[in-house]
Amino acid sequence: MASLFKDLSKLSAYRDRRFPGNQEEFEYALLTSTTVYVGNMSFYTTEEQVYELFSRTGEIKKIIMGLDKNTKTPCGFCFILYYSREDTEDACKYISGTILDDRPIRVDFDWGFQEGRQWGRGRSGGQVRDEYRTDYDPDILLMVYHNYL
Repeated sequence: MASLFKDLSKLSAYRDRRFPGNQEEFEYALLTSTTVYVGNMSFYTTEEQVYELFSRTGEIKKIIMGLDKNTKTPCGFCFILYYSREDTEDACKYISGTILDDRPIRVDFDWGFQEGRQWGRGRSGGQVRDEYRTDYDPDILLMVYHNYL
């Protein structure tokens, strides 16, 4: 049977290889963090749109938009810091899969934002995932293509 809400028993399928600790410390950080990672966003989604959607699950402390490390433009992800763990869990549970700017967004627990994580890690400057995508936003395919030249 299909589920309307994200199963929170598995905190995250993603393992950040740059996390400065072991697996046990990583899992503890995921269990206690008040930060979520939001992926699969349109490159045109604004911080205001993110705030409007995510403030429905609780009070937001800060939004950090992911940026292409070369062009300093949004590249489809962000981090949201909440004040409470409960609000963080509600965001993962109720907002993951929601359509924002015509794209189903992915919301996942994150171990906590640190300066430098806002930059894309891909060769082209954006996200690594984008280097394997085939469904780009309008005009983005051309921009990514030119970054490879």
